[in-house]
Amino acid sequence: MPRSPIRNLLPFYLGLLLVAGLAADRLARLAKAAPTDFDDAYMYLRYANHLLAGEGVAWNPGEGSVYGVTSLLHLAVLTAFRWLFAGLAPSGLLGAASGGAAIGLVAALVAMVALNARHPRLRGNWMFWTAVLLPLIAYREAFGFHAGTGMDTMLSALANTILVFATLRLVDSPKVLTVLWAALAAVLAVLARPDNLLCAVFCPGLALAMLAPRPRGKLLALFGGVTVGSLALLALGEWLILGSPLPLSFFAKQPWYYGGFAGEFSWNPFLFLKVFCYSAWLFVVALILFADRAGWRRALVLLLPALASMLVLFRFNQIMGHLGRFYYPFLPFFVAAGALAFDAWLLRGQSLRSRVMLMRAGWAVVAVLVGSMALSVGAGVYGARASAQPLDPPGGFHVAAATPLPEMDSWQAAHAMAAIAVAAPPGARFAMSEHGLPGALAPRIAIIDLLGLHDPYFARHGFSAAELFRRQPDLIWLPHEDHTQMLRDILGSDEFWDHYVFYPDAFFYGLALRADGPHHERLAGLVAAQWQAAYPGFAMAEYQAVRGR
Repeated sequence: MPRSPIRNLLPFYLGLLLVAGLAADRLARLAKAAPTDFDDAYMYLRYANHLLAGEGVAWNPGEGSVYGVTSLLHLAVLTAFRWLFAGLAPSGLLGAASGGAAIGLVAALVAMVALNARHPRLRGNWMFWTAVLLPLIAYREAFGFHAGTGMDTMLSALANTILVFATLRLVDSPKVLTVLWAALAAVLAVLARPDNLLCAVFCPGLALAMLAPRPRGKLLALFGGVTVGSLALLALGEWLILGSPLPLSFFAKQPWYYGGFAGEFSWNPFLFLKVFCYSAWLFVVALILFADRAGWRRALVLLLPALASMLVLFRFNQIMGHLGRFYYPFLPFFVAAGALAFDAWLLRGQSLRSRVMLMRAGWAVVAVLVGSMALSVGAGVYGARASAQPLDPPGGFHVAAATPLPEMDSWQAAHAMAAIAVAAPPGARFAMSEHGLPGALAPRIAIIDLLGLHDPYFARHGFSAAELFRRQPDLIWLPHEDHTQMLRDILGSDEFWDHYVFYPDAFFYGLALRADGPHHERLAGLVAAQWQAAYPGFAMAEYQAVRGR
């Protein structure tokens, strides 16, 4: 007896209801997210403001372009958003950029897997793959965090998804057009983050060399020529326009770049990689369980460049690498390898109860356990080095007040600094290390970046107190307390004590005003107003530092 049309459609409607519910829940989560306090994200808005003002990719107005952002593509997106939605608050612009990229990432991953699946019931089955991938990806803590930071993480992951799709298309249809599309995807991935360089070059290249049907030599040469040539022209353009073929953070995040940096080993790459693995393990398990020889060859093409890129990241100090931020963009390579191995296994019609499958399940458990334990051991060894690190904490001054200032968190202090910067007179020069929010809200104020992320001199030569005081900043918001040597260099300078009025611990990090600067009177009034708001009942004069014990 034939089934009724309603009963035939019931699974479809149930699946649609499930997918819609999951998607609505994640969209609501993104919409209700608190405004981002990821300070680095606000740096992009400062550059976007200067781009729209005709200043170029400039950190400070009138000082020319610098390569101070890690993602030129993310900067382009934020600049477009800033132009289109000028009335939106900075946190709203940043949330829209990273949240929109997160939505695009899930959609692109579903499309990439659905269009490359081979099983007749799974190929093009958007609902099935959404029901599988959405909970596996979007319900992880890392996804929610990176979707709300306003950073380039999700855009980089989206660009890598496009790169994976282009790589798989090369295998299915190796011809001039797909080679050119792959080259374009490679350049897009590098623009999203230079960290993607190895994947951009080697994923399509290995696919042509190992997976595509013969003949493929000419296509491989074409891809190599177009891609390497385009990336070389991009690097040359960055050098000529931005002054460097690499972001300044490439230099500033080298190991031991900051002398006496207490955070040298606290930003633990092993822990960050372990957090990333929480999002990737299920796809690794799927690969081990379901891959045949062809699946392993495809996984080698996708994962070898990604794993090499992740290994290279150990060469850098992963400051602000919360929840595997530097590793997360490589998730699409794991998703494709695992999901397509599962699809191919279904197509072969094999059983979960076979002896081979049970053996593979054992290997998958061993891989996860051993991998997790190895990362934990590595994290412990890496973190233990922090206790043996020689640090030189600052000192050599005292204040008259016996009562310490009330505690203030760093983000509240950043808002106070931003308020001062917004009202500061034209031409005022600030020096600080935590400059994202003040920089975004006060783009016309010159900010001396003590960390070298946006300052070519400090990026190339390291921090120099002599260079700082040569520039005569009107206000110094002292660097983060982890920078012990930087603090000692500043506080140990005669120039500092001869020309600045210093309030240690004020506004979280400590604040110094140039007493003989051209903007002293105006800035002193602005600081006093913020002091009164933050520390009512505490006399500002009693917290002025005096040199000596």
